[in-house]
Amino acid sequence: MTFATELPPEAVTPEIVVNDSARPNLLYSWLTVVFLMVLYTSSFIDRQILALLVKPIRSDFKIDDFQYGLLTGLAFVGTYSIAGLPIGVLVDRWSRKGVIVIGVTAWSLLTAACGLTTSFSSLFLTRIGVGIGEATLSPASYSLISDIFPKDKLGRALSLYGLGIPIGSGLALVIGGQVVTAIAAIGSIDIPVIGMTRPWQTVFLTIGLPGLLLALLAIFVVAEPKRHVSTVEAENKPTIGEALLFFGANIRAYAGLFMGMGLLAMYGYGCNAWYPTFLERVYGLTVGQASMFLGISTLVFGIGGGLFAGWLSDRLVARGRPDGHYLVSVGYCLAFAVTGAVGSSSTSPWICFPLIAISLAFSNTIIGIVAAALQILTPVRMRGLISSLFLAVAAFVGFAFGPSAIGFATTHIFHDDNMVGYSLALVAAIFPTLGAVAFWFGRKPLLEKLAQ
Repeated sequence: MTFATELPPEAVTPEIVVNDSARPNLLYSWLTVVFLMVLYTSSFIDRQILALLVKPIRSDFKIDDFQYGLLTGLAFVGTYSIAGLPIGVLVDRWSRKGVIVIGVTAWSLLTAACGLTTSFSSLFLTRIGVGIGEATLSPASYSLISDIFPKDKLGRALSLYGLGIPIGSGLALVIGGQVVTAIAAIGSIDIPVIGMTRPWQTVFLTIGLPGLLLALLAIFVVAEPKRHVSTVEAENKPTIGEALLFFGANIRAYAGLFMGMGLLAMYGYGCNAWYPTFLERVYGLTVGQASMFLGISTLVFGIGGGLFAGWLSDRLVARGRPDGHYLVSVGYCLAFAVTGAVGSSSTSPWICFPLIAISLAFSNTIIGIVAAALQILTPVRMRGLISSLFLAVAAFVGFAFGPSAIGFATTHIFHDDNMVGYSLALVAAIFPTLGAVAFWFGRKPLLEKLAQ
């Protein structure tokens, strides 16, 4: 591939420019976003596959729903959030391409290593490692994409990148479900050097190792762009302390974005983790049937929802509504709350299945437009760190508490594994609605900040 030759050679400290003349052509820019979206897709396949392995892992490790929720939530997101902060600093100061290549390599190896674990504690620790690896991609990608696109196309570009969530989740369910079913039918496999592996362990090995090929491709496809900053920013590079002070001074402008996305993500990540189990327990679907239904629904509605959010927000901004990203986010949060709560609590498959499918159009699909608003608010030399703060908050609130809250409600409130649908409905009704409130009240400080 020769895409990277269109840009100047990268350096450890990327070159800084102060105008748009050095931006790469739009074809290269869109190709870069598509490849970064493929990497994001890979990361979400690694995350989502765990949702299809609830039954065998619970059986082998003798754990309950709450403990399993910790694997999908706290184990991953704790380090994802913490590691993201130093990674964000690195993104602001070093090659973003280098950060991406190292991160993809790390999470692919550690996903495969999940297949070598033999206890709950060892799987917990390995998922922590996966979280560290995946914490590299979005801060580096947000910063890189913001330097190769003008502002009037940023919403669509970051929404395209954000399609990695529904595509990765959908493929994990469609393809992953079939892989899980096929490997389960084969049974334990004796792999040379590794030895006997249970079916769920083989799934992790099968999903993780191909990521190494993507890391190799990233070396040739992605180029380090010049950073587009003002003359003042180029001459006065902010320190970490100054970036944090800027964030603190403008906390009202950021709060709506941070908390709105985090609260919506509680149900977004929670339903991704528990919808397959819900359909198995309540409606008697097999793993393959549940994953096929959810996977196709995610690909159709998730991709459509993400693209529509990017188009609509850019259109509102172009028509003189600088709060367009917020307005779209409010609508998506409320739609997610209604479809998720009614669908998962319904006792009729004719209501449940269509509403669950439609709810996936709103499941974290606004992350691209929220990220676009964040990039517009943030000075270029601070984007890595503040993007990492955003991802840390959204991921910590969403990942750490969403799956765990649903598991907690099933185990400690309803006291019945078959009541998982009501646990889903409870979380859906509360947290996306609060997210809509956060986005709505975040509009005023945003407009004040943009006016300045």
